[in-house]
Amino acid sequence: MRIGIDAASIVGDKGGVGWHTHHLLNALLELDDDHEYVGYLRPGSLHGGTLPGWTPRPRLRWVETPRWSMAWRGRWDGLDLYHGPNFKMHTRGRFGGIVTIHDLWLARHPEYSRKLLGQAGSSRRAIATAKRARKVVTVSEFSAREIEALYGIARDHVVVIHNGVSDEFSPLCTQEVKETLRQRWTIPEAGFILFVGGADPRKNHTRFLQAVARVRSQLGGRVVLLVGDPEHPQGSYRETAQGLALEQDVRCIGRLDREDLRRLYSCTDLFVFPSRYEGFGMPVLEAMACGAPTITSSTSSLPEVAGDAALLVDPDDVDGLGLAMVRALADQELRDGLRQRGFERVRQFTWRQAGERTSALYRDLCR
Repeated sequence: MRIGIDAASIVGDKGGVGWHTHHLLNALLELDDDHEYVGYLRPGSLHGGTLPGWTPRPRLRWVETPRWSMAWRGRWDGLDLYHGPNFKMHTRGRFGGIVTIHDLWLARHPEYSRKLLGQAGSSRRAIATAKRARKVVTVSEFSAREIEALYGIARDHVVVIHNGVSDEFSPLCTQEVKETLRQRWTIPEAGFILFVGGADPRKNHTRFLQAVARVRSQLGGRVVLLVGDPEHPQGSYRETAQGLALEQDVRCIGRLDREDLRRLYSCTDLFVFPSRYEGFGMPVLEAMACGAPTITSSTSSLPEVAGDAALLVDPDDVDGLGLAMVRALADQELRDGLRQRGFERVRQFTWRQAGERTSALYRDLCR
């Protein structure tokens, strides 16, 4: 079978969908099956016929093509099936196509849309795509319920295939690493609490910093490291910290590469991810894979992903979040238990498993 995949998101600054597509495509290529893959890229992505960072594979062919020509590419390239892993389905094969919808954050909360004319038009197009697809793939049972509720798509039309955790994430916290982190971001001997997400209001840094301000005297002199874009049209790390008089306690360190993230996850005393809405919530599993004791939200997909390996809190309960941080930091036995359960939890989420389930779906649809 010949499967076409929209691979444009794996070029440049990947983001969540880009890493999802990157790892899924790698996992599919590592399977012992006879599927061929055509990865569609924007013009200018290839250098000398190869994609930087990718080893040539015998079952994968890259094709650069402008978006306007995608409607007929499926037939031109002899596809059996097309997979759009980034919410859209640009073409189709002999047996149609499938689309992956990761979350419905903006459909659920259109007030946060940054589009000039709002979210309604995008939602209508997404619903039409979902109905046109042979199947809709999503990454959690929570997102499957959202697709059914907000898009009116029958549940049996939706297939849940969980994300995996990259092998890049594993514990790395030597004394040398700790010292490097301390010097780079002026971290005291007491240690640090880690937040990853950016100033996007969905990631909820405001409630998190409010909780930090209320329990600051009980954090044992630790500082807070905020990873992600520090500025957003609807939020700012620095302004929030200044408004709460936390400038001395907060480090806004911006976006990091995955190796730096691995070091921070591995060495933090506590990882806090109080997101208001997640289709999956990869940072939770990445942190657990590195041994970080974790606090996350009791809403959206996060309980499904975290299981019993994290403390769950209402993301809008500032007092509850503060108390959870104090409790975890004061109880070494609790943190050790969370760390061990985290290692066990991440074993249930592998890209190999995601690749196998996706390949089986391709096979079923092409019969």
